[in-house]
Amino acid sequence: MMHFFKHHLLHCKSFWGTILLVFLTIQLQAQNYFISGTVVDEIGQPLPGVNVILLGTSKGTSSDFNGKFTLSVPDKNAKLEFSSVGHKKQIISLDGRTKLNIQMEVDLKTLEEIVVIGYGEIKKKELTGSVGRVDSETLIQTPTADLGTALQGQIAGVNVQASSGDPGAPANIQIRGLSSVTGANAPLFVVDGIPYDGNPRVSPNEIESIDVLKDAASASVYGTRGAGGVILITTKSGKAGQMKVALDSYYGFQKITSDLPLMGIEDYLYSFFLSKSHLNGTPIDDSWTQLENNRYDFTNNTNLEGVLQNDYAPVQNHSLSVSGGKDDLTYSIVGTYFQQEGTLINSSYDRMNVRANATFKKKKWTINTGLGFRIEERQYAPYQLLLEAFKYKPFQREIDPSQSTIEDAGSAGSTEAVNLGNMMYKLKQTDFKDGNHLNYNLRAQYRIAKGFNFVSRVGGGFTDNTRVRINPLFRAYDFEGELVQMQNRSGVYNESETRSNWAWENSFNYQKKFNGHQIKTLALFSLEEYVFTSFFGRKYDLISNDLPVLNAATLDPDAGSRTGWNQDKSNSLVGMLGRLQYDYKGRYLLSVSARRDGSSRFSEDARWGIFPSISGGWNISEESFFKGLSDVWNVFKIRASHGTTGNQNFLDYSNAATITLTKDYVYGGLGNESLALGATQTKFANPNVQWETTIQSNLGIDLAFFNNKLTFTADIYDTNKEDMLFPVLLAPSTGAGSNSTVVLNVGNMNNRGLELSTNYRHIGENGFNWSIGATYAKNQNTVTKMSGSNKMAFLDGSTVADGVPNEDKVSVLREGYEAGAFFLIETDGVISDEEELQAYQEAMPGFASTAKVGDLKYVDQDGDGEITIEDRVYKGSGMPDFEVGLNLSAGYKGFDISMQWYGAIGGEVLNGSKAYSYKYGTHQDLVYQWSSANTASNIPAYRGRDHENYRGYTDYWLEDGSFARLRNLSIGYTLPNNASKALGLSKFKVYLAGQNLITITNYSGFDPEVGNDGLNTRGIDKGNYPISASYRAGIQLEF
Repeated sequence: MMHFFKHHLLHCKSFWGTILLVFLTIQLQAQNYFISGTVVDEIGQPLPGVNVILLGTSKGTSSDFNGKFTLSVPDKNAKLEFSSVGHKKQIISLDGRTKLNIQMEVDLKTLEEIVVIGYGEIKKKELTGSVGRVDSETLIQTPTADLGTALQGQIAGVNVQASSGDPGAPANIQIRGLSSVTGANAPLFVVDGIPYDGNPRVSPNEIESIDVLKDAASASVYGTRGAGGVILITTKSGKAGQMKVALDSYYGFQKITSDLPLMGIEDYLYSFFLSKSHLNGTPIDDSWTQLENNRYDFTNNTNLEGVLQNDYAPVQNHSLSVSGGKDDLTYSIVGTYFQQEGTLINSSYDRMNVRANATFKKKKWTINTGLGFRIEERQYAPYQLLLEAFKYKPFQREIDPSQSTIEDAGSAGSTEAVNLGNMMYKLKQTDFKDGNHLNYNLRAQYRIAKGFNFVSRVGGGFTDNTRVRINPLFRAYDFEGELVQMQNRSGVYNESETRSNWAWENSFNYQKKFNGHQIKTLALFSLEEYVFTSFFGRKYDLISNDLPVLNAATLDPDAGSRTGWNQDKSNSLVGMLGRLQYDYKGRYLLSVSARRDGSSRFSEDARWGIFPSISGGWNISEESFFKGLSDVWNVFKIRASHGTTGNQNFLDYSNAATITLTKDYVYGGLGNESLALGATQTKFANPNVQWETTIQSNLGIDLAFFNNKLTFTADIYDTNKEDMLFPVLLAPSTGAGSNSTVVLNVGNMNNRGLELSTNYRHIGENGFNWSIGATYAKNQNTVTKMSGSNKMAFLDGSTVADGVPNEDKVSVLREGYEAGAFFLIETDGVISDEEELQAYQEAMPGFASTAKVGDLKYVDQDGDGEITIEDRVYKGSGMPDFEVGLNLSAGYKGFDISMQWYGAIGGEVLNGSKAYSYKYGTHQDLVYQWSSANTASNIPAYRGRDHENYRGYTDYWLEDGSFARLRNLSIGYTLPNNASKALGLSKFKVYLAGQNLITITNYSGFDPEVGNDGLNTRGIDKGNYPISASYRAGIQLEF
């Protein structure tokens, strides 16, 4: 500062010139008048962002976050124009006043909602495709850490299913049904214009809006990645005005509100006597002797619920944001910390997000920058912990997970001793995954001429994940002091992966209006690259729990106790896009686009493709003949679209053969055999493999009534999936081994559906506002073509529960049915008497030869006397017939309440948890099993876990999975503006919120919302991590 003054004092001419300039400026300012004031909304709350313009000029300002503004004017009788989106424009004459208090009036008729589309944005009334939108206001009403959860029930046609209650598990999102049966079904995520490889896990506190491109015409601008739809996420940006600091914080707890009924000790003893009688006719007295000889303690009544479950598991979220700026530079910084303890033991999730955005404007340049960083740590619950618990008998000892050794686990070689040891392994297992994620975005726009811009954008991301799973050293001894041989072994599993991607896009945009015509054009060229590297290592038999590292485990390569591998793969994409949009007086709308993509995932002869689209709209309400209805009927628009997208989201190098080194070759004579290393071709190449193609037609209608208070949208669509990749079984003559397949473009699939959404918004003059919205979506999926004969292709992983044979897979692909349909053996009740048994055995002398009274009866559909794959019949699927959403909100004088219901009607669930607990004899129902005293029972007699009564491929475990759920409920109170100011705040709000509070269902398991991948395991309850209810209290502050 001293250098500044010395410099000017030494240059007197400049110094006095500066003084003169300041004096003249003061004189000029003296001729102006300073006008100040406050702008509030219809209920008296401060309204930020209102444009205040000196009428007839471009001079103006905008209200700050407290609704305040200041503006200098040359005339104390000048006129000011106040305008804000969704409010009526007001022109106020000063009439000598220097202070104003302005209350804006809502005008839904003039509300021009802006919708983000691929590579641009558009007014909703100009939209020709099918696009759904959720804004930040709606997201705030749904306190959740997962953006997928926030979308459930909000947009018709967007199916959101909780994959698990495991902390940090993201929801599965599908748009208009399945997009593939072998590749990924997830939509493409685009954050601030940059495509992401997978779910970006953006904190909802960072999001300004979410726009979902549902129809192919809208998604086709993303070419080979748009088959599953596109989710466009726009993060928060700053606005010119006073700096705003906002805090949103909540704390709460979670609780599992359902369970699976397992037996206590009294019920178990009764069931035990029945089962012994059913198994080998053992009398009750002999059963008692057997129990006494095994030294079981029947004073126990062990229930593992208290050990497995973490009641009142805490959850918290804290978000702090700072935003503001000037006309030429705005900024926004958002930091969020989320922490969730699991409702099951040894599970948790911690995440910290930071995102900084800035916008700089200078003459013809507009530059946007964004930087996001995420650190997360996730502890996975032990794999299938609940299934392991279903084996545990109530007479077994209580468990203390802190023990490193257990004495007297059970009698020698007993199943109970093994179950106890395996249960302890599960409880002591730890599985942590640490992740660091960085993403960046830089966009530069240069205005070449009026309406003509050049835009260049570069962005990408980097991810580094490390996962360590430890099975600690643990020993259990039986009553005789012998070491129990358990299924699990101590060991260390290390996995690391890095992902990186970058994208560079350059585009020219031209817009022109003339004589009622409006033309917008886009020409774009893009480059993208994705790189993935991973390493996995595993070793068994730890020396000590104090050294849980790979080097502290024993080596035994021949026994397979050490395995490891790594992957290095990459793919790149080149795209060119052209789009033309035409609008005549807001009445007739047309959009035409074509994208040409080239992907390195395919061979040179098959890597290029063109994805065209066309869409149009007719705003009938803009026609002159409609004006007589416009006071009541505000919007009447018809839309139609037809487009093509592609899907390249499957494994890399599908067009290449795979050579695998294995130690499978036997050398040496009898008694001197040894295994030698050799190479074999394990995957055959298909150089003609190409992307799957989606062709979709969409017809829609938009209606609005009563000054746009009541809106209604309907869409019908028909989607054909062509050239779908199916695994085709290779002939044994190829030498590829049994069950080897090659991937071919040989399948077709169809999705067709109906989507409805409506909303009514009422703004009362007395400050009572309320709204109601509803969505309905029905999607019908059908596999229309498969290779070869019309046989069933069973989906991997579709067994009801682990531990059952491979033939117990239940989900299939078959022409004429939905993908993932259940094909099951039909049951026909329980054999109730000897006469019925004789008839059953005569009908199936082979299969039923060992059947007894009290067993399940299976239906021989083809009458060949056996139960085979040919006897399986269609029994529905895990896909719901339709989905509904209901959103309610109301506000009055600072109080507000919002409620969201979601329902999925018609889907089936295979209750694998029930099947598993039946198999191990612990389910409460077995008290009511068939017996000579209960011959009318429909529960088969328990005859041991490997009996045919408990096979997973039957419809005995099939239940109606329909449910309706109170997804979110929030009640809040916002202090009046004066009270907030007295606290030094511009906003003070407190609220209570709950999630998954009520579930209405007939399903007898933990939860009907099951399935991890959307296809293979959809509708199959494998002892999934239960979805819990959460209860939260929060506060929102703005400074």
